[in-house]
Amino acid sequence: NTSMTIVSCLYIAVGFFGYLKYGEAVTGSITLNLPVGEILATVVKLVMSLAIFFSYALQFYVPVDIINPYLQTWISQHNHLKAEYLLRLFLVLLTFGLAAAIPKLDLFISLVGSVSSSTLALMAPAIIEIVTKGEDCSRWTMVKNILIFSFGFLGFITGSYVSVKN
Repeated sequence: NTSMTIVSCLYIAVGFFGYLKYGEAVTGSITLNLPVGEILATVVKLVMSLAIFFSYALQFYVPVDIINPYLQTWISQHNHLKAEYLLRLFLVLLTFGLAAAIPKLDLFISLVGSVSSSTLALMAPAIIEIVTKGEDCSRWTMVKNILIFSFGFLGFITGSYVSVKN
């Protein structure tokens, strides 16, 4: 929770100051608003590119951990490591291809974020707590979870509507 709070605060700060600086002219990625030809802007773009380059494949740890055991059953023991590397390469190239093929990627990311973030962060935990507590769920917990679910559902609906409208 602490790391997620820190990351959320950093995202909020970048969004706030980016909007404060560029207003309505802000683009889907703040780096696209940086001036071309300035040394500091070029350094920022380079550092962001390096950070993405060195950390992007790490994001596939969980999907690879889920898919790899099923893949390993079809592969000989001698080729397990090669198969895992090919799976990682395939996933990176798949997301790269999708990013290149989707014309308005920022709007698609907005739609996916509004659907999945509100579901995973707000709606699902509220439902899971109610279901797991069952008969032991107090009235206060039920009201709290219904409010959290309603807030998440509102975010889901409004975020999806804005994404589809744009």
